[in-house]
Amino acid sequence: MADPLSIASGVLTLTVFAFQSSRALYQTVASLQNNQRTVRQLKEELEALSGALEALQETITNVDIDLAILRLPLLRCGKACEEFEALIVKCTAHSGGSKTSFRDWAKLKYMGDDIVGFKNMLAGYKSTIMIAL
Repeated sequence: MADPLSIASGVLTLTVFAFQSSRALYQTVASLQNNQRTVRQLKEELEALSGALEALQETITNVDIDLAILRLPLLRCGKACEEFEALIVKCTAHSGGSKTSFRDWAKLKYMGDDIVGFKNMLAGYKSTIMIAL
């Protein structure tokens, strides 16, 4: 049987990873100063996800409960945020100045889906975390 302390430590590490990845993605999206509705909604979803991850961090630190079930969702959430941030940087490399072109956003796809699909995926991760809490 696994040591409860190591399980909590592993979940906390993944929580920090997911939090840092989501904050980095938020910073990247916010720096582009794009006012499209879908981009604003993505920023809002990233803020909500960060709030859920902060609550999870506090819970893991202060309460002795087993949240090992969250390991995979946290890992996938963190990886998705990292990969989407890299995709944004790649797709907006041709934009000039602080404004991104519509063409750059139009070609932005993650796992076969657009920004709305990615936002919905983040909402799923956030819901999973909130239900576990």
